[in-house]
Amino acid sequence: MTAEIHPFHIMAKPVCGVCNLDCQYCYYTMKPAELYPGVAKFMMTDEVLASYTRQYLASMPLRCEFGWQGGEPLLAGKEFFRRAVECQKQFRREGQVVTNGLQTNGTLLDDEWCEFLAASQFLVGVSLDGPAQVHDVFRRDKGGHPTWRRAWAGVELLAKHRAEFNVLVTLNSANAPHAGNIYRYFVNRGIQYLQFIQILERQAGTDEPTGFSCRPEQLGRWMLDVFEQWAARDVGRVSVRFLDDALHAIIYGRSATCVHSERCAAAYVLEWNGDLYACDHFVYREWRIGNLMETPLEELRRSPRLEEFAALKTDLPAACRECEYLPMCWGGCPKHHRPMGRDPARLNYFCEGYKMFFSRALPELRRIAEYIRRGELPPTVGDEAARAAAATPKPKRNDLCPCGSGRKYKHCCGRG
Repeated sequence: MTAEIHPFHIMAKPVCGVCNLDCQYCYYTMKPAELYPGVAKFMMTDEVLASYTRQYLASMPLRCEFGWQGGEPLLAGKEFFRRAVECQKQFRREGQVVTNGLQTNGTLLDDEWCEFLAASQFLVGVSLDGPAQVHDVFRRDKGGHPTWRRAWAGVELLAKHRAEFNVLVTLNSANAPHAGNIYRYFVNRGIQYLQFIQILERQAGTDEPTGFSCRPEQLGRWMLDVFEQWAARDVGRVSVRFLDDALHAIIYGRSATCVHSERCAAAYVLEWNGDLYACDHFVYREWRIGNLMETPLEELRRSPRLEEFAALKTDLPAACRECEYLPMCWGGCPKHHRPMGRDPARLNYFCEGYKMFFSRALPELRRIAEYIRRGELPPTVGDEAARAAAATPKPKRNDLCPCGSGRKYKHCCGRG
């Protein structure tokens, strides 16, 4: 009898939170000092890399997706990633699908990097917050200098080498009010795959949002602005992660991402030294599950601590249980709950924004989903209007003109 396979994902951090930039809103660059005080160099060893690769591939025998992030993962160097690919070839099974995804700030990309990433079929995510005037508000280097030009140069190099890439936009107080324009800015420049992630970080020692955090009403307006533009002209042409996820939930009855899934606790973080944590947003000492150099990965995945972590999601806030949008939202990310934890009275900070979006967008999303179920390309709103006009019978010469003028058609719009 074949054992049931429970899919999961690991995001590996080969250099912990070390980065060449100093983005004001980053939640991970403090992790080296916070988690590993006294350590001078953060770099995944060949021993950890090989053990991780072998165990991960063994646990996911059909399809295994390696994710690499930081900090800035490119600081691990080209040779590290060449060894990573060779390890995957060494330990993969016949017929096993193996993929790689890497998230970068783009500033370190050069021709050699892009040639390797393209040849090795990495999916590269580049963090860009919009055009320079909004990107450079919070995304600066350690000298305080702007980074947009270097990041966009990286995007152009990826395109030059035909590497597969997408753009990830973090929504913050500077760019969230302009997200609709930012969406069009990227689409007009040929970007076909976009992700948007709203930022919520707390002020030190409190539950109060920082000044750079995205506000709930900003999130709602942003989601609607992007949705309306996408529905009007970009259906089937541009992929937007939160819209793809909503359609997936409508069609298949479950989300494709952890944020809006009924249950999480299946997307782990692997640190440079083999430490496994429950989630990228909960890389705290209390959510360290163990170390795969000391305890087999399969045993770590059966840890009771992961069930305790899952309860942060499955033990819903009271306000969510009777919400009409529960099947689309499932309380959102536990990191966004205020207060964080399992208090029944807690609320998702972005609840107002989600409701604003779902209340207006769901009818149209359901209409689009029906086309997808039939295996058809959903028409844009503009195409629908043209199709409806074409289907309307042309008025006879002596009929009242359909424009509402009160005159006969032959003396109005049908004249000449």
